[in-house]
Amino acid sequence: MDALTVAWITYFGVLYLTKKREIKDTSFFYSFTAFFFSLLEFYFNYKAYHFTIFPLIIFLLTVSFFNPNKRKYAILFLYYLFLSGLSIFFPDVRNLILSMSFLPLFTFSLTSDRQTFTLYILSVFLSFISYFNEFLSLGLTLVAISIYNIHYFLSKVEEEKENFKITVAKTIDSEIKREFEKLEFKLQTAYKKLKELFKLSVFTVKELSLNDMADKIVEGLVNLGYSGTFIKLRNENIQKKEGFFPNYRIYFDQDIDSVVSYEDNKVILIPLVSENQNLGIIGVYSKISLTPEEVEFLITYANTISTSIAKTNFLLEKIKLRDLVQKTIESIDLGIVVLNKDFNLEFINKSAKVLLGKDQESGNFFKHFTILKNLENEFKEVINSKKSFEKKITISENPKKIWEIKAFPILTQEESIENIVVIIEDITEKVEMENQILQSEKLAVIGKLVASISHEVKNPLSIINQSAYSLKRKVNKLCKENAEEIIAGLDRIEKSVYRANDIVERLLNFTKPYYSKIESINIKDVIEEAIKLSFLQAKRSDISISKRLSNAYIKGDRNALIQLFINILINAIESIEDKGSISIKAYKDKSKGLAVIKIRDTGVGIPSQYLDKIFEPFFTTKESGTGLGLAVVYRIVESHGGKIYVESEEGKGTEFTVELPLNKEEEDGG
Repeated sequence: MDALTVAWITYFGVLYLTKKREIKDTSFFYSFTAFFFSLLEFYFNYKAYHFTIFPLIIFLLTVSFFNPNKRKYAILFLYYLFLSGLSIFFPDVRNLILSMSFLPLFTFSLTSDRQTFTLYILSVFLSFISYFNEFLSLGLTLVAISIYNIHYFLSKVEEEKENFKITVAKTIDSEIKREFEKLEFKLQTAYKKLKELFKLSVFTVKELSLNDMADKIVEGLVNLGYSGTFIKLRNENIQKKEGFFPNYRIYFDQDIDSVVSYEDNKVILIPLVSENQNLGIIGVYSKISLTPEEVEFLITYANTISTSIAKTNFLLEKIKLRDLVQKTIESIDLGIVVLNKDFNLEFINKSAKVLLGKDQESGNFFKHFTILKNLENEFKEVINSKKSFEKKITISENPKKIWEIKAFPILTQEESIENIVVIIEDITEKVEMENQILQSEKLAVIGKLVASISHEVKNPLSIINQSAYSLKRKVNKLCKENAEEIIAGLDRIEKSVYRANDIVERLLNFTKPYYSKIESINIKDVIEEAIKLSFLQAKRSDISISKRLSNAYIKGDRNALIQLFINILINAIESIEDKGSISIKAYKDKSKGLAVIKIRDTGVGIPSQYLDKIFEPFFTTKESGTGLGLAVVYRIVESHGGKIYVESEEGKGTEFTVELPLNKEEEDGG
């Protein structure tokens, strides 16, 4: 009985725990009724009644456990009622009736949705036990039902847990979907805004004006759905407005350094600030109050705008500076070339193209401009030594030119060669001017010297000459012997005085202007006259003179110009040792407005080391020369506003080129 009591306590405990949410369920009613009947059964057994209600107890537990439908319920009720009645009329088969009470369990184990192999075995086992001890079989039945209820409850808990998970997952999924839809809407809005930001960033990549940028900014904000917007840029005094913005003018002149809102967040003013510089202000109007997220976006947008405006300002300044440098480099008369380490062209200005005679902007510098090919080693040394290079070179053109070449290395921060800058300057005029200044200084010195000679030398020479003349007369009267020798000595004195006087006259003429009468002269006639005056000396030296002369009118002094060409011709005649020839060519160069005269001889030539000195006074390579002939030529050419060039090669001859300005009035009239 104790074991049965424990079984009932366990049964009801489990039933309560597993069925407490179903306290009004009929299973509780059947269970309590079965408990009451088990007490009666115990009483009947105690009194030794052969009558048993054990089948009804099993019926109640079976109904409580299986919860059959009405049809099965009626069959079970009749079956167990039959067993109970059978025990009354046939008490001798009581134990068999007890065993038959578990037959429905066996049947339900085969047909019920709760069928298990364990239940099938259990029903057979309980049927066997009940034949010998009904209370033990009842206790085992209660324990088995309790165990099953616990197992069933746990499985239900797991099922409910899974269902709960599914439900929670569905709920979360639903919430996520709902939030995702909200997020998607926000993302679409953000996408539109980011698109505007991207468009703005694209604008700044181009060389746009701030005016164009301001138009794009206000247009973009209105496209985002704001009713109206304006922007004001202070430095450029740019004001732009788009859309509907009530009373927007009252906000233009506000000086703000932080975000300001009006009309319940419908009007937002944001300063445009970059690196502590106030660039301007942007205003946005919305018909509905702007959310904090919207305001945050506008602040981000304004910051992006500020950065873009600052970068555009910087870019425009850089462009102005670049254009200024470009124009400056293109306008100066210095040739500027930028080369890379392989001497390929990266930049060349207009002056360099003119000097070098080629419109070349790419390729190898020395390959295209062979005129400077001999400087390649010096340029390589600039790369190797990282030091600048400077050199003056003579260009064999007609007329010849003098260039000054400078090369400078451009170094990176790592002190490696990045580029080479080459500066080419035509210093021909500069050198000529320096020579002219030097010549003028020499002439000034000569002028002072001549003035002194004229006073200190010429007068004594005159006295010496008169004295020699007087001595000759007295010798003729007084000396009868050796008179010829004395007279010959006096003649030599007179000749020396005459030569010294001639030198003084030449010096005086050299320091004076070489023209006294300016008139229009045909250079052809002047050269013809000079040839006639030089012809006899040329004929004596067996030298032929050929000429090809064109009419060319200049303004000048006829006698001075004749003297100019006589001196050149005499110089040419004296340079020819044996037979030789002199060719003279005169023509007009209308493009330069010059009369050009070229006189070429086949003489011994002038050593290269003397070429720069031949026009200096008193410089001569002849034993009997005074060194004033070519100096006089230079002075006459200079006084007529012209230029003279010389080219010579030892053993092959010399060519003088004289350039004199044309008389435009005569030429135009002709």
